Amino acid sequence: MLLTVTISTPKYLCVQDNCLVIKERHEDRILDKIPLSDIWVIVIDNPQVSITASLMGQVNDAGIGVLFCGSNHMPNGLALPIGAHSRHAEIVEHQLAISKPLRNQLWAKIVRRKIENQARALELCGGNPSDVKKILSYAKDVQSNDKTHRESAAAGVYFAKLLPYGPRRTGPMTAPLNFGYAILRTGIAQCAVSHGWLVSRGINHHSAENAFNLVDDLIEPFRAAVDLMVVKENILAPLSRMNKETLTKVTSVLVLLDGKEMPIQTAIDVYCESLRRAIELKDSDQLLLPTLIGLEMATPDSLRTKGRL
Repeated sequence: MLLTVTISTPKYLCVQDNCLVIKERHEDRILDKIPLSDIWVIVIDNPQVSITASLMGQVNDAGIGVLFCGSNHMPNGLALPIGAHSRHAEIVEHQLAISKPLRNQLWAKIVRRKIENQARALELCGGNPSDVKKILSYAKDVQSNDKTHRESAAAGVYFAKLLPYGPRRTGPMTAPLNFGYAILRTGIAQCAVSHGWLVSRGINHHSAENAFNLVDDLIEPFRAAVDLMVVKENILAPLSRMNKETLTKVTSVLVLLDGKEMPIQTAIDVYCESLRRAIELKDSDQLLLPTLIGLEMATPDSLRTKGRL
């Protein structure tokens, strides 16, 4: 399982011998050395972290996403490798030629699973069974392209019942939720690019001002894992360094996909590959979607036991 590396204090970063080297600024003392092959995403959360164009080039070559945070310590930028897949042009051609009926079917499946996972998160947080049942009823009512807007209707009930303090957009859990989503978004963007997708072209999202429309489609079934973590761990703004470290671990949370338990990081990879098959075969049933289980996390020992290490 690859690492999400967070740099939240002033440091100097460079690459030596295919490793990310972390040093004190203005000193030559090495604090840590991490093989690039072990890294999934790097989070830069301090304006006094020094990096070079050479480092970014080598990080891009290694297929690693880099998430930058602004002065408010919330994500505001993302750097990704370009054209990392050998069949990039062919995959993009299939992506651009996707039919409207297939697009609508894929989006309905994504929305349905998102709502089902929200119901599961509410259940795990001790929500009223009648509220859980109501949210599940929205999932059952999702139609092609979610033309009756069951996603937004479910969200209204879900967040009102899930969050113990304040509304979704302006409450004390807003910043933790957004930070957790940003971690997922970065990992999905990195994975989508590595699979050859044109991330600006979405299935449902289509804003001309959004360079990551596809990523914002693909993230939806995974959001409930962040919601569950924020509520269960009672993470509130302002975010501490420990809070952020906790949230970066969301990609290690185990989900069920294709009948197998796997960490979200692995599930994202399987999910992106299944989307390629769905589009190339023009069959929405090929899309494999994650099911939220709880907050159990994958560890090297657990993966070894299951034969994944």
